[in-house]
Amino acid sequence: MDFDTLFMFVAAVVVLTITPGPDLFLIVGRGISQGRTVALFTAFGFFLAGFIQVPLLAVGLANVVAGNPVLFDVLRYGGGAYLLWRGIVMIRHAGHVDTVSAGHASTGAAIREGFVASLVNPKSHIFLLAFLPQFVRPENGSVMAQFIFLGILMRVIALLVEGGLALFSGSIGYRLRQSQQLRGWLERIAGSLLVVVGLRLVLMERPQP
Repeated sequence: MDFDTLFMFVAAVVVLTITPGPDLFLIVGRGISQGRTVALFTAFGFFLAGFIQVPLLAVGLANVVAGNPVLFDVLRYGGGAYLLWRGIVMIRHAGHVDTVSAGHASTGAAIREGFVASLVNPKSHIFLLAFLPQFVRPENGSVMAQFIFLGILMRVIALLVEGGLALFSGSIGYRLRQSQQLRGWLERIAGSLLVVVGLRLVLMERPQP
Protein backbone atom coordinates (compact mmCIF):
# COMPACT_ATOMS: atom_id res chain seq x y z
CA MET A 1 0.00 0.00 0.00
CA ASP A 2 1.42 3.40 -0.97
CA PHE A 3 1.72 6.24 1.55
CA ASP A 4 -1.21 8.26 0.21
CA THR A 5 -3.58 5.30 0.39
CA LEU A 6 -2.36 4.41 3.87
CA PHE A 7 -2.85 8.00 5.04
CA MET A 8 -6.40 8.04 3.66
CA PHE A 9 -7.12 4.71 5.36
CA VAL A 10 -5.83 5.88 8.76
CA ALA A 11 -7.72 9.18 8.50
CA ALA A 12 -10.95 7.39 7.58
CA VAL A 13 -10.61 4.97 10.52
CA VAL A 14 -9.99 7.82 12.98
CA VAL A 15 -13.06 9.71 11.73
CA LEU A 16 -15.21 6.58 11.88
CA THR A 17 -13.99 5.80 15.41
CA ILE A 18 -14.88 9.23 16.84
CA THR A 19 -18.24 9.33 15.07
CA PRO A 20 -20.97 9.12 17.75
CA GLY A 21 -22.38 5.61 18.00
CA PRO A 22 -22.97 2.75 20.47
CA ASP A 23 -19.25 1.86 20.77
CA LEU A 24 -18.24 5.44 21.53
CA PHE A 25 -21.09 5.98 23.99
CA LEU A 26 -20.32 2.71 25.75
CA ILE A 27 -16.64 3.58 26.27
CA VAL A 28 -17.30 7.15 27.40
CA GLY A 29 -20.15 6.02 29.65
CA ARG A 30 -18.00 3.38 31.33
CA GLY A 31 -15.15 5.87 31.71
CA ILE A 32 -17.30 8.47 33.42
CA SER A 33 -19.21 6.03 35.62
CA GLN A 34 -16.54 3.43 36.48
CA GLY A 35 -13.16 4.88 35.61
CA ARG A 36 -10.36 4.74 33.08
CA THR A 37 -9.44 1.09 33.67
CA VAL A 38 -12.93 -0.26 32.99
CA ALA A 39 -13.29 1.96 29.89
CA LEU A 40 -9.89 0.80 28.59
CA PHE A 41 -10.86 -2.84 29.07
CA THR A 42 -14.13 -2.20 27.20
CA ALA A 43 -12.13 -0.78 24.29
CA PHE A 44 -9.81 -3.79 24.51
CA GLY A 45 -12.86 -6.05 24.18
CA PHE A 46 -13.71 -4.29 20.91
CA PHE A 47 -10.14 -4.87 19.78
CA LEU A 48 -10.20 -8.60 20.60
CA ALA A 49 -13.42 -9.05 18.64
CA GLY A 50 -11.52 -7.93 15.56
CA PHE A 51 -9.37 -11.07 15.66
CA ILE A 52 -12.52 -13.06 14.92
CA GLN A 53 -14.31 -10.56 12.68
CA VAL A 54 -11.39 -9.93 10.33
CA PRO A 55 -10.65 -13.61 9.49
CA LEU A 56 -14.40 -14.16 9.00
CA LEU A 57 -14.45 -11.28 6.57
CA ALA A 58 -11.33 -12.50 4.79
CA VAL A 59 -12.95 -15.85 3.98
CA GLY A 60 -16.20 -14.21 2.93
CA LEU A 61 -18.42 -15.15 5.86
CA ALA A 62 -19.60 -11.57 6.29
CA ASN A 63 -21.55 -12.12 3.08
CA VAL A 64 -23.17 -15.14 4.71
CA VAL A 65 -24.21 -13.08 7.74
CA ALA A 66 -25.62 -10.37 5.51
CA GLY A 67 -27.62 -12.82 3.42
CA ASN A 68 -28.72 -15.32 6.07
CA PRO A 69 -31.71 -14.01 8.09
CA VAL A 70 -31.53 -16.82 10.66
CA LEU A 71 -27.83 -16.28 11.43
CA PHE A 72 -28.37 -12.53 11.49
CA ASP A 73 -31.15 -12.96 14.07
CA VAL A 74 -29.16 -15.42 16.20
CA LEU A 75 -26.32 -12.92 16.48
CA ARG A 76 -28.41 -9.89 17.28
CA TYR A 77 -30.88 -11.55 19.65
CA GLY A 78 -28.23 -13.50 21.55
CA GLY A 79 -25.86 -10.58 21.92
CA GLY A 80 -28.65 -8.10 22.59
CA ALA A 81 -30.07 -10.29 25.37
CA TYR A 82 -26.67 -10.58 27.05
CA LEU A 83 -26.08 -6.83 27.02
CA LEU A 84 -29.62 -6.12 28.23
CA TRP A 85 -29.10 -8.51 31.15
CA ARG A 86 -25.74 -6.96 32.08
CA GLY A 87 -27.20 -3.45 31.89
CA ILE A 88 -30.15 -4.34 34.11
CA VAL A 89 -27.82 -5.94 36.68
CA MET A 90 -25.67 -2.78 36.74
CA ILE A 91 -28.74 -0.57 37.23
CA ARG A 92 -30.09 -2.74 40.05
CA HIS A 93 -26.78 -2.79 41.93
CA ALA A 94 -25.78 0.83 41.27
CA GLY A 95 -24.24 2.42 44.36
CA HIS A 96 -24.35 -0.80 46.41
CA VAL A 97 -20.63 -1.65 46.12
CA ASP A 98 -17.61 0.45 47.02
CA THR A 99 -15.64 1.98 44.16
CA VAL A 100 -12.51 -0.17 44.49
CA SER A 101 -14.20 -3.55 44.55
CA ALA A 102 -16.63 -2.54 41.82
CA GLY A 103 -13.75 -1.49 39.55
CA HIS A 104 -11.79 -4.71 40.05
CA ALA A 105 -14.87 -6.90 39.65
CA SER A 106 -15.96 -5.21 36.44
CA THR A 107 -12.75 -5.34 34.39
CA GLY A 108 -13.41 -8.88 33.13
CA ALA A 109 -17.04 -7.99 32.51
CA ALA A 110 -15.95 -4.87 30.61
CA ILE A 111 -13.82 -6.97 28.23
CA ARG A 112 -16.71 -9.40 27.69
CA GLU A 113 -19.20 -6.61 27.09
CA GLY A 114 -16.96 -4.83 24.59
CA PHE A 115 -16.19 -8.13 22.89
CA VAL A 116 -19.84 -9.19 22.70
CA ALA A 117 -21.12 -5.75 21.64
CA SER A 118 -18.74 -5.73 18.68
CA LEU A 119 -18.77 -9.40 17.72
CA VAL A 120 -22.52 -10.02 17.75
CA ASN A 121 -23.42 -6.82 15.92
CA PRO A 122 -24.15 -8.11 12.40
CA LYS A 123 -23.96 -4.63 10.93
CA SER A 124 -20.35 -4.28 12.08
CA HIS A 125 -19.47 -7.30 9.92
CA ILE A 126 -21.38 -5.82 7.00
CA PHE A 127 -19.69 -2.45 7.52
CA LEU A 128 -16.24 -4.04 7.42
CA LEU A 129 -17.25 -5.81 4.22
CA ALA A 130 -18.20 -2.47 2.66
CA PHE A 131 -15.27 -0.42 3.99
CA LEU A 132 -12.13 -2.55 3.69
CA PRO A 133 -12.43 -3.59 0.00
CA GLN A 134 -12.03 0.05 -0.99
CA PHE A 135 -8.37 -0.18 0.06
CA VAL A 136 -7.57 -3.65 -1.27
CA ARG A 137 -5.54 -3.82 -4.47
CA PRO A 138 -5.46 -7.27 -6.16
CA GLU A 139 -2.30 -6.29 -8.05
CA ASN A 140 -0.49 -5.97 -4.70
CA GLY A 141 -0.74 -9.67 -3.89
CA SER A 142 -3.02 -11.91 -1.85
CA VAL A 143 -6.41 -10.28 -1.33
CA MET A 144 -7.00 -12.32 1.84
CA ALA A 145 -3.67 -11.19 3.31
CA GLN A 146 -4.52 -7.56 2.53
CA PHE A 147 -7.93 -7.94 4.17
CA ILE A 148 -6.35 -9.34 7.33
CA PHE A 149 -3.61 -6.68 7.43
CA LEU A 150 -6.06 -3.81 6.92
CA GLY A 151 -8.56 -5.26 9.37
CA ILE A 152 -6.00 -5.65 12.14
CA LEU A 153 -4.54 -2.21 11.38
CA MET A 154 -8.03 -0.75 11.59
CA ARG A 155 -8.54 -2.34 15.01
CA VAL A 156 -5.17 -1.12 16.29
CA ILE A 157 -5.92 2.46 15.21
CA ALA A 158 -9.39 2.27 16.73
CA LEU A 159 -7.94 0.92 19.99
CA LEU A 160 -5.51 3.86 20.24
CA VAL A 161 -8.29 6.40 19.60
CA GLU A 162 -10.76 4.66 21.92
CA GLY A 163 -8.05 4.32 24.56
CA GLY A 164 -7.53 8.07 24.50
CA LEU A 165 -11.26 8.63 24.87
CA ALA A 166 -11.34 6.14 27.76
CA LEU A 167 -8.55 8.00 29.59
CA PHE A 168 -10.20 11.36 28.98
CA SER A 169 -13.66 10.29 30.11
CA GLY A 170 -12.20 8.43 33.08
CA SER A 171 -10.37 11.56 34.25
CA ILE A 172 -13.62 13.53 34.15
CA GLY A 173 -15.50 10.75 35.87
CA TYR A 174 -12.97 10.52 38.70
CA ARG A 175 -13.98 13.94 39.95
CA LEU A 176 -17.67 13.26 39.52
CA ARG A 177 -17.52 9.93 41.37
CA GLN A 178 -16.30 11.53 44.60
CA SER A 179 -19.97 11.95 45.52
CA GLN A 180 -21.51 8.62 46.63
CA GLN A 181 -24.96 9.63 45.40
CA LEU A 182 -23.68 10.90 42.06
CA ARG A 183 -21.60 7.72 41.62
CA GLY A 184 -24.76 5.66 41.94
CA TRP A 185 -26.43 7.69 39.21
CA LEU A 186 -23.38 7.41 36.97
CA GLU A 187 -23.48 3.62 37.36
CA ARG A 188 -27.16 3.66 36.43
CA ILE A 189 -26.31 5.67 33.33
CA ALA A 190 -23.62 3.13 32.37
CA GLY A 191 -26.12 0.30 32.82
CA SER A 192 -28.67 2.20 30.76
CA LEU A 193 -26.11 2.56 27.95
CA LEU A 194 -25.68 -1.22 27.90
CA VAL A 195 -29.46 -1.60 27.74
CA VAL A 196 -29.61 0.87 24.83
CA VAL A 197 -26.88 -0.99 22.91
CA GLY A 198 -28.66 -4.29 23.57
CA LEU A 199 -32.01 -2.89 22.38
CA ARG A 200 -30.33 -1.47 19.29
CA LEU A 201 -29.08 -4.95 18.40
CA VAL A 202 -32.46 -6.57 19.01
CA LEU A 203 -34.45 -3.95 17.10
CA MET A 204 -32.13 -3.39 14.12
CA GLU A 205 -33.56 -4.17 10.70
CA ARG A 206 -32.30 -7.06 8.63
CA PRO A 207 -30.17 -6.09 5.64
CA GLN A 208 -32.04 -6.08 2.36
CA PRO A 209 -31.06 -8.94 -0.01
